[in-house]
Amino acid sequence: MDRREFIKTSAGAFFIASAGKVFGAAAPSNRVRLAIVGCHRKGRGITVMRAALKVPGVEIAWVCDVDDRALEFAAAEVYATTGVKPRKEKDLRKVLEDKELDGIISETPDHFHAYSAVIAMQMGKAVYVEKPCCFCPAEGQILMRVAKETGMVLQVGSQRRASISYRSAFDWMKKTGAIGEMRYAKAWYHSNRKSIGEGKKTAVPAWLDWDLWQACAPREDFRDNIVHYNWHWFRKWGTSEMGNNAPHFIDAARWALGIDTFPESVQCAGGEFYPKGGDFEWPDVFNSSFRYPDGKIITFDLTCHGRSRALFDVQTGALIYGEKGSLFLGPADNAQVLDEKGKVVREWTAGGIEKTETISLTDPTGRLDVAHLTKFVDCIRAKDPKTYADADVGVKSSVLPLLANIATDCGETLHVDPKTGDCLSKAGADKWAREYEKGWELL
Repeated sequence: MDRREFIKTSAGAFFIASAGKVFGAAAPSNRVRLAIVGCHRKGRGITVMRAALKVPGVEIAWVCDVDDRALEFAAAEVYATTGVKPRKEKDLRKVLEDKELDGIISETPDHFHAYSAVIAMQMGKAVYVEKPCCFCPAEGQILMRVAKETGMVLQVGSQRRASISYRSAFDWMKKTGAIGEMRYAKAWYHSNRKSIGEGKKTAVPAWLDWDLWQACAPREDFRDNIVHYNWHWFRKWGTSEMGNNAPHFIDAARWALGIDTFPESVQCAGGEFYPKGGDFEWPDVFNSSFRYPDGKIITFDLTCHGRSRALFDVQTGALIYGEKGSLFLGPADNAQVLDEKGKVVREWTAGGIEKTETISLTDPTGRLDVAHLTKFVDCIRAKDPKTYADADVGVKSSVLPLLANIATDCGETLHVDPKTGDCLSKAGADKWAREYEKGWELL
């Protein structure tokens, strides 16, 4: 079905009367009915679904996936946890016809993030969408516009925005001026990916709807090394390791520096330095720099195939430099303020607790997922679009690694309108938007 036709003619609706309990709900009127879109057991979706089920008043009314096995697994887990049997559906467009549905959680491959969010908001649904929330800069602009036009609640999965530790550190430094003005941030991510091999064209597995998996992306034959994770490393569906992991601490750095615009220029030196062979289509090293109108700079260093000892001995994080010290933001929901000699002078651990004794951090990201989703659900109830990571926040952080990808491909500095996010350079202009499968175009 053509997307525009779907938006105009979706008159049918499904009503689900829940005979079972609503997990954690204080009252039936408090219930928020959500659909989880993308729930393969090895992916991010099942993790986020489990976190959502811990939020009081949430009912997972639908599970949606193009993989039959994922549908059965997710539905069984929801029922075992809550006593409610969710409906199962492969096509998100059919799920959105449910007039009683409050929102969706989109945990799909990158190429479908913005598309799923846009059609859901146009159908009056709240959206929690994974990062990067757009596949290209032009999609980010569409997402921001539709969020503003519809007034729908949207939250991007930048869960560190829910960190009380980070908030406590920011508040303390603002109050005390402990390290002075902060104008520069360095963030990083180092992984050691294995080869994905060379895929072979083969018959589509019986459990997979390959056409729906591709969705808005131009069609290709099925290969045996794409589904369910390696799509990250193909340009038609993924956004490189930069799109995959850089948004988290690029966003944290933006937040710490108080940046609320797009950058004015982007540089990135990258390439294939540690090749592993196979069908990997992206560079595996990126060294990017984002300059803002007020002179602030964020850099992001990434290696995909060659992990070594990183700053603070962590795989990913951010270090924000001040006039009299620095602030370290760690991956375990922890923050440290350091003096000019690098000595830790104050520290916060998971939950915003000032570190005075050893505290066990057994599940830091899980805790943040629940807190982040709780904010999303609270905003749905209050009809308040100001989530922790709304369209404005989410797009401006998601676009940065995409700009780094473009700058790397072009080998030139990109110039951007910091207010609108428009491309001001000839270099990269042909990569600002994307190609869609016929009938799946966005506005």
